[in-house]
Amino acid sequence: METFGDALRRLRTARGMSLRGLAQAALTDPGHLSRIENGRRGVPDLAIVRKLDEVLDTGGELAAMLRGPWVCDGGIWRPADSERLSAELVAEKPTPENAVNIAHEWLIAEPPQVTESRSGRRIGLGMVRKVERRVRQLRLLDDHVGGSDTYAMVTAELAATIDLLQTRSYTEEVGKRLLVAVGELCQLAGWTTSDAGRYAEAERIYLLGVSAAHAGGDPVGAANNLSSLAYQMSNVGDSTTAVTLARSAYAGAKHTATSKTRALLGERVAWAAARAGDAQAAERALGVVEADYAGQKPWEEDPEWVYWLSPEEVEVMAGRVWTQLKRPLRAVPILERAIVGYGADTGRETALYQSWMAESLVQANEPERAAAAAAKSYRLSRQAGSVRADDRVGLLRRKLRKFTGNAAVDAFLEESA
Repeated sequence: METFGDALRRLRTARGMSLRGLAQAALTDPGHLSRIENGRRGVPDLAIVRKLDEVLDTGGELAAMLRGPWVCDGGIWRPADSERLSAELVAEKPTPENAVNIAHEWLIAEPPQVTESRSGRRIGLGMVRKVERRVRQLRLLDDHVGGSDTYAMVTAELAATIDLLQTRSYTEEVGKRLLVAVGELCQLAGWTTSDAGRYAEAERIYLLGVSAAHAGGDPVGAANNLSSLAYQMSNVGDSTTAVTLARSAYAGAKHTATSKTRALLGERVAWAAARAGDAQAAERALGVVEADYAGQKPWEEDPEWVYWLSPEEVEVMAGRVWTQLKRPLRAVPILERAIVGYGADTGRETALYQSWMAESLVQANEPERAAAAAAKSYRLSRQAGSVRADDRVGLLRRKLRKFTGNAAVDAFLEESA
């Protein structure tokens, strides 16, 4: 197994840095770093390790190695240890290298909502800010870790925050901000729960999010929950009801949402229409999405949860819609152009997008190219922790079996068996 010193030497050498140069940049002693690399000294404290990560541009790799099992006070876990771990987990930005480690450590760190609740019945804005920071961190984790790994921690976070609302006293301002945070947590918890294949539970969580966001005076957050439920229902439920829910969400937030947020809600209208087989409605919705996204104003303040919607994501959804409508001549060029920017660091999303490319190529009667895209989707899905990604690979296996005898297809079917 690679030690911390081995990793430090590997990363330093790969960057072409000398020990002295690295020590100078990281504001530490070169002799100390030399002893660490050679295994004669333990790792430095976390602040120095983070500085080394920054100088070497590792994406947090060294810090992730440093944090092993947290055992404190002679092996007894105390509330202070949870508080310290909680603070560090929020401070460290999730990356492809450290996200799974952070996700697992999140489960052993008691939420500050629970810790603070023991200290008295009244809570203030400081507690609300902690909750809001934790929601942001969980959302960033979801970019790199699938629902199978995040379901438990996000639903536990939601339960702890709801408990604050139900059992503590607070001002009207604090109460409203907590309700908005619960609404955001519900959308995230619904999404991860759905990604873990727990669809009935996800539906209940989304509906709770609609109520909480409305009560907190956040109609756009309520619309996000409702349209997320529509998206799930499009995939695993009644497509007609999904269209109604998606349109209701868009209409309900139309006059208060930013242009970018309307584009996101409009994407789910387009997808619901495509799943319902209504090509005209889907095409109209895609046109609205394009206009909304292009109409962003510099003074608009988007909600934080819409950060991930990019021109490439808008194109991917258009490609998916045309694939669903069996229009491969329209879908394939869009997906080819959009997927270029996605790599292994977005494993779940790239696995899903490659699966849509593969399905379009099956429709276009291009078995070799379809099998190549399907193989990429399968390899990425193995580490994604996503029921959605696994289901897409299963669908591709069924669709490609009609090309059995083609060498590329047979290789994919054997590899993914």
